[in-house]
Amino acid sequence: PFMGFLEHRQSQIAAMKDNTHAKASVEGTWRGGYDLEENEVPVTTSDGKGLNAAADYRHSRGIGEVDLYFGCRHADHDWLYEEEMLAMKQTEEEGETNGGGVLANLYTAFSRDGMDRVYVQDKIRGDAAERFRSMVLDKKCSIYICGDGNAMARDVQDAIVEVLAEAKTIGGDTSKAKAVVEKMKAENKLLLDIWS
Repeated sequence: PFMGFLEHRQSQIAAMKDNTHAKASVEGTWRGGYDLEENEVPVTTSDGKGLNAAADYRHSRGIGEVDLYFGCRHADHDWLYEEEMLAMKQTEEEGETNGGGVLANLYTAFSRDGMDRVYVQDKIRGDAAERFRSMVLDKKCSIYICGDGNAMARDVQDAIVEVLAEAKTIGGDTSKAKAVVEKMKAENKLLLDIWS
């Protein structure tokens, strides 16, 4: 489902011309759980069918940058969408915010490719922690966690709480940071697509 979301974002960037509006369902391509109103789904000329529903919906909402934290065990045989993800990464030459790139940042973690095991939660806690905090607390981003529900989802949520707790406005209070995460879940701003 997440690659479908990114592909819709990519085609949204490629075609900014809106014509008339149409009603469409995008279930099965991207399971975002949004109710689309007729005037929120413009017909475009960006794809073969003339509809680019999820992407135009995001565009009409003024959705900003997308950062992707991706992890798997081995880059060489577990990273199934490597080419697609790298192609969606915004390059420095593109300059503008989301100027042609779907992803503003792509952070990867391959837990079995080195001496040290590196996971997505390590990337969230790492060099990009300040950006992550800003996206959640200042820009009110949405978070989509997809993958193993046994340990990964819990560990990523724990890392999110730790990073948010470091914000000046939260002052190291883990309970306040957990409240932010729970509020995001209640508002469908933190979505879990997990399995065990």
